[in-house]
Amino acid sequence: MTNIIIIDDEDHCTNVLENLIKKVHADYNIIGVFTNPLTGLEFIKNNPPDLLFLDIEMPNLNGFALLDNLLPIDFDVIFTTAYDQYAIKAFQYSAINYLLKPITEKNIVKALSNWEKRRKQTSGEQWQLLQNHLKNDNKNCSQIALPTGVGYQITEIQNIVRCQSDSNYTYIFCKDQNKILISRTLKEIEELLQDHGFVRVHQSHLINPQFVKGILKQDGGSLIMHDNVEIPVSRQKGQQINEILETMIRFK
Repeated sequence: MTNIIIIDDEDHCTNVLENLIKKVHADYNIIGVFTNPLTGLEFIKNNPPDLLFLDIEMPNLNGFALLDNLLPIDFDVIFTTAYDQYAIKAFQYSAINYLLKPITEKNIVKALSNWEKRRKQTSGEQWQLLQNHLKNDNKNCSQIALPTGVGYQITEIQNIVRCQSDSNYTYIFCKDQNKILISRTLKEIEELLQDHGFVRVHQSHLINPQFVKGILKQDGGSLIMHDNVEIPVSRQKGQQINEILETMIRFK
């Protein structure tokens, strides 16, 4: 049985969440619903859930402060938030789940489906990474949490050479020749790393221009990467070769 707690200072938000969760997952057990975060905090200390739906902006105690009082966290968290896109990227970098308000049935279905696939306890490293990202501009964020089959691997973005799609998963190839398989699509990774200069040169490949060793223009074009792997450049993205050349000049 999956035990769930909901904390949000607005009654209509807790009602919507509770009703939607019961509708899409009748087998989930909602053990507590709170509009007072202090009351919710005390309840969690004695009744830890499998999953907490937590609002961020609340009077008396915001969601981040509430979690600080529960460290180390031994359950998963899905934040419910009206934060802007800048803050949402901080959640994505940290591989921490979130739902944007107003919450719909479609969003609940997707969030719970993703959580079931990647069901893991939120790590202290993830929590620290989220707080660091929220304090800094996304372009200045230096690390990303990569969700693997056994947990999360915190990786320096500047050490990522390239990313390769494998259906709904992605292989991350690093400078130290470490290869990491993560449960994210290449599109999701592209959305995060494009602010750091990464370029999608092919349907299956995202590359870091800093690690391009050579550019071949025959047969549509391809790139030789730091790990000596040749990456094709799709015909639709042929212009990317010139853009990469310009990017390499900027990085010198």
